[in-house]
Amino acid sequence: MGEGTEYKIYPDTLAEPYRTRRFKNGEDLYRALEIPREDKARRLGQFAKNFEFFGAPVGLIFTIDRQMEPGQWADLGMYMQSVMLLAQERGLSTCPQESWALWHKTIQEFVQLPANLMVFAGMALGYADTSDPINLWRSDRAPASEFLTVLA
Repeated sequence: MGEGTEYKIYPDTLAEPYRTRRFKNGEDLYRALEIPREDKARRLGQFAKNFEFFGAPVGLIFTIDRQMEPGQWADLGMYMQSVMLLAQERGLSTCPQESWALWHKTIQEFVQLPANLMVFAGMALGYADTSDPINLWRSDRAPASEFLTVLA
């Protein structure tokens, strides 16, 4: 499972409703791929595809300066979303992947990152294979009323 991350992707104790949503998302994803829960080898094989950028011709690695705080981490997330939207506008598909943070030491060494930069995430960039079931799957979304308050 890699070298571990330098930051927590999820809290140690993920509270509800996030814990249930995260679990359901994983179950639904593997069901769409027809990989049963008990088939650990195939599930790990699917997870390993992250580290091939799911076959995309371009892989991006996003880093952040270690001195940055949560506000700048939010900025990086918005920057990544901007890359994703611009790619979509040009007919390309993307897949953001925090899984790359699991191999931060290897990436740091391989691309010779300066010590002040931390690996945050990767992103696959290319053309989606629309015949692959995974590219037809969509995760459930909570209704906006569960997390959004609009003040008039």
